[in-house]
Amino acid sequence: MYEHEMNKSLYSKDLKPAFSSYKKAIVFESSELFVPYLHVVLLSLLDHVCHGNKYDIIILTHEIDIHDCENLIQLVSKFDNVRLRFFDPTGIVESYIKKSRYKYLDINYYRMALPWILSEYEIVLNLGADIVINKDVNLLLECEEVKNRYLAGVTDLGYLGRLNLDIPIKELDLSAPEGYVNADVLVINLKKIRQDFSKETVMNIWQKYRFRCAEQDAFNVLFDGKIHYLNLRWNLFPERMSSVEHIMLNKPERIKQWREALKEPFIIHYAAYPKPWDYPNVGFGNVWWQYARKSVYYEEIVRRMCLASVKSEYFRKQIWIRRWGDVFFPRGTKRRKVLNLIFPKQSKQRELVKKIYYTFFSNPNKEWNKKFGKY
Repeated sequence: MYEHEMNKSLYSKDLKPAFSSYKKAIVFESSELFVPYLHVVLLSLLDHVCHGNKYDIIILTHEIDIHDCENLIQLVSKFDNVRLRFFDPTGIVESYIKKSRYKYLDINYYRMALPWILSEYEIVLNLGADIVINKDVNLLLECEEVKNRYLAGVTDLGYLGRLNLDIPIKELDLSAPEGYVNADVLVINLKKIRQDFSKETVMNIWQKYRFRCAEQDAFNVLFDGKIHYLNLRWNLFPERMSSVEHIMLNKPERIKQWREALKEPFIIHYAAYPKPWDYPNVGFGNVWWQYARKSVYYEEIVRRMCLASVKSEYFRKQIWIRRWGDVFFPRGTKRRKVLNLIFPKQSKQRELVKKIYYTFFSNPNKEWNKKFGKY
C-alpha cells in the first residue's frame, strides 16, 4: 500500500492509558510486512493472560492498513482486560529521522522515543515480532527492580560471543560489555528516563555513532550501568539458528545457563536467522507454528515460505561467485579463514563486493525483490 491509499481511521489520535490509572503498556513496533508474524505473537501472548491483570497493547506503525488493523483488534475482542490500539508516531520522530547522520529503520527511532511517544505512561514492555510467548508477560511489567533502573533486559549471548570473534570490545566503550542486553524483550522505565534525560539528548545519539545494531546499541550506550538483568528464559535464543555459533563462543558457565534455560523458555526469540516462517525446523519452530496454524494469516505465511524456498533454490544455483568460492576457499581451511579476515561480515569491503555483484545479478522474481529485497 502507498501512503496516500492508507486508511488510518482505526489509529488513535493520542495515547492515554486504556485502564484509567494503570500506566503500564505492552508495545510493538511493526511494518505492514510483519503483520502476519505479529498476529502469531499476539496469539501466544493472549494464550497466557491472567484474568486479574490488565494488558494495554500498543502497536506503533505508520503503514498498517485498516484491514490488518481489524484482524489484529479482533484477537482481543473477547477479552475484557485487554485493549489493543494503533498509533503513528511519525510526527514525533520525523525531524530526527531527517537530520540523522546515519539512516536506520523508522521503527528504530520509535523505540528510542518511547518515553515521549507514551508521555502519560510510566513502564512499558517493548517486544519484537520474531518471538513466541510461553508465560504471562505481566510478570515483566511488575518487575520491581526496574523502578531504580532505566531498563530490564536479558544479556545477549550472541553479541557476547561475537566479542570473541568480530566485534571490537571497545566499539561501544561500555563499562561492562558483558552486560550488553538484547532489545527485543525490554522493560523500559519511561518515567525515570524522562526525569534524567531530555528527548534531545536521547534522540541525538543518532548523530554521534554509526551503530551496528541500531537502537539496541543505542540503549546499551545510553543506559550503561543502569540496567537490571532478567533471567535468560525471558529472551531465549533457540537451537538450530545462526546465533548458536556465537553463543558457543561464550564462557562455559554462560553456555550452561543457556542450555538450562532451553528446558523451560518463557519467551522464545528467533533472533538472527533462519526465522521459523522460513525454516520450520529451527529450535522450537513447532511452538511458533502451533500458533501460526491458528492465525488468519496462515495461508499467507505458507505462501511466503514457499516463495522463500523458490528464491533460495534459485540463488543456490545462480550465485556462482559463492559456488566458486567454496571450490577455491573450502570451508574450514586456512585459505577460507584468511578470506574471512580480509572480508569480515558487515565490513565495508565485504559490502562493496556485494554491491558490485548485485549491480549485475538480481532475483528475477519482482515480488520477492519488492517484499524482501536483494540478498
